[in-house]
Amino acid sequence: MHAARPHSWGTVALPLSLVPALMATWSISPDRLFAFQGAYLVLALADPAASWVGERRSQGDAASSGATVRGSLTFLGLTFGLLLLVLGGLIPWSTGRIVGGAGVAAVVATGVEAVSRRGWDNLFVPVSVLLVLVPLHEAAVGVLDAAGALGVGAGIGGVAYWAGALTRDGAVTAGLFAASLVALGGMAWVVPGLVFFGLSSALTPARRLWRQDAADSASPRRTPVQVLANGGGAWAALAVVALAPAGTAAVTAGAYAAFVGALAAAAADTWATELGTLSASAPRSLRTGRAVPPGTSGAVSVLGTGAASVGAASVAGAALLAGGAVTGAPAWEFGLYVGTGLVGMGADGLAGAFLQAQYRTAAGAWAETPPSSGSRPARGWAAVGNNAVNLVGTTLGGGCALVGILLMG
Repeated sequence: MHAARPHSWGTVALPLSLVPALMATWSISPDRLFAFQGAYLVLALADPAASWVGERRSQGDAASSGATVRGSLTFLGLTFGLLLLVLGGLIPWSTGRIVGGAGVAAVVATGVEAVSRRGWDNLFVPVSVLLVLVPLHEAAVGVLDAAGALGVGAGIGGVAYWAGALTRDGAVTAGLFAASLVALGGMAWVVPGLVFFGLSSALTPARRLWRQDAADSASPRRTPVQVLANGGGAWAALAVVALAPAGTAAVTAGAYAAFVGALAAAAADTWATELGTLSASAPRSLRTGRAVPPGTSGAVSVLGTGAASVGAASVAGAALLAGGAVTGAPAWEFGLYVGTGLVGMGADGLAGAFLQAQYRTAAGAWAETPPSSGSRPARGWAAVGNNAVNLVGTTLGGGCALVGILLMG
């Protein structure tokens, strides 16, 4: 595998996928082994076949944009056929349930495979298949409900793409996340997720309108990596609940707290970044204490910190109003989520100030992206960009919320 694709992370991603896959199937019940078998049949047969078809097409016509479409259609058809064989041969489901379950899993896995890069489909494809088949097997969700959730997710992703908030692959990723929330979580999970993504997406055009700055009119669309950096921790918490055995209320409560805490941290950082640029006074670098230009990573301002508190509170309030309280003290939970959101934002700022790669431009200014290929950072680590910093903040926010709920219990 590594010899064929030396620049791919697939060699690392494949064994990483086995840990959650085995924990969610073999370690819980032999009845779930069919999901494990189906997931890795898809990875072993459909994934390389799709790659082969796509690469062969692109070699014949380097300018063609049909390679990805042809490869995805190949993956979709093979995945559907393989899962039909697995479900029909191993599980005593009705014909309609077998066909519907295989279809939903095939669509989800195809979307995941299409947006995965550098070998990470070796991790995300089998996990995505498990996240469909296991809840269907446990009757936690029905086939029609799952299909409807996919439709909702497609609508949300389409609107985000049409509004210019996300790239095409970013919209697919966000749509899959939204579909997961609808199918596997319910309103207590959907509402804070929609509040975070809706308000965060609206902040950029609102800021532009407030400043009336024509030069700031073209903000870049967010990519799948940016979506995962902000929502990946929350998504992982939802996956834990979906794959955990029935009757584990403590796991559900802890995972939900981590979900809200991670989103609160992401909201705090986004609100601080977007609204902090409107501050009349320059922000101060956490590294040097000196005034720096607005928007500099690792810098804070009074307005930005206040905006961060409001952002975290929007997610915390949405979670509690949607019936997501996991203790008998909702006011305490609200304070916990706001506090962990600010802790996550603080960690994001510190990582941005001390770990994130910073480059010197020819004019002597600081930049977060390399001014030219092969440039080395003047400070920080080259492997740590803004997305890695955001992931640190959201992970810590979710972790602190989980610890707080466990201590409360």
